[in-house]
Amino acid sequence: MDALTHLVQAHVGEGRPLRIRQFADRAVDPETGWTPSKSLVGNIVAGHQVKVTPAIIRAVAAGLGVPLCMVQTAAAEQYLGLVLKPEGAADD
Repeated sequence: MDALTHLVQAHVGEGRPLRIRQFADRAVDPETGWTPSKSLVGNIVAGHQVKVTPAIIRAVAAGLGVPLCMVQTAAAEQYLGLVLKPEGAADD
């Protein structure tokens, strides 16, 4: 699954709440102040493989204006294959 890609693409791009430039301007890691380069933002939006770090995850959450845990979960699913199930959900 490309969960992180789908999450970003649901918020960023033509006909979405944020333009790429707006997302890039808002994507600032609140802990360190680090901001991804414009090319890295473009790669994230396009769904290209990126080296995921905690700073990128925090910056993406800030850029999208969504809870950090939502971006962490999407990144874990896309890059680690980890799928979290709600409590009480049956195993497949």
